[in-house]
Amino acid sequence: MDTDAITTLPAPLFRGAARHRRRRLLGALAAAGLLTACGTQSSSGVAAVPDEATSRPAGPTVSPDATAPTAPAACPDSGVLLRAAEADAAMGLRVQQIELVNCGTRAYTVSGHPSVQVLDEDLEPLEVTVSHGASAIATLDGFETATGPVRLKPGERAVARLAWRNLVTDVTRPAADGRYLKIAPNGGGADAQTVPDHVDLGTTGKLGVSAWARPTPDSPERPGARP
Repeated sequence: MDTDAITTLPAPLFRGAARHRRRRLLGALAAAGLLTACGTQSSSGVAAVPDEATSRPAGPTVSPDATAPTAPAACPDSGVLLRAAEADAAMGLRVQQIELVNCGTRAYTVSGHPSVQVLDEDLEPLEVTVSHGASAIATLDGFETATGPVRLKPGERAVARLAWRNLVTDVTRPAADGRYLKIAPNGGGADAQTVPDHVDLGTTGKLGVSAWARPTPDSPERPGARP
């Protein structure tokens, strides 16, 4: 067999084969470059197809320590929600507003004085004398006035006030430190709710409650002590 016939190519054919190999090499490099631009390159140098999860635009990140916004209080089955405002204090006298919100879909009527019970941190009732009005505690403008039934449409509210003194007059008895209020809007036990509150009665053991009324524009509370 003539080995020259196998290994030796005419010059035109050799140049054509070389150009063909160069075109194939350039095409392969271009394809590799395109894949590298669209994806990531592995350690072997071969472009990897981008993962669908990592190729999407990143959404907002949430820190694991981020505090979730507080959800609003749910409306009870009774359709009314009770809450206590912060007490105003002056020389040991406390005056606090209780608010009732009609969060339901029907009208709700309150009349007279709410029933209020002071509870300790274990939800046990404290020995407290609750009276209608504040005459045994202090002279307060409008505290003794009862306006009659208050009919609340959905979204409307009514307010009542509490009054007490933070005094220690008897060292032989422990000071009453209320942490919750159990409130029934119309007396008795119907629709009663327990709300967090701090009622620091000292050893006085007296709490005054006003009747329900429609809220008035906010004005500075100026309680006057009884002579």
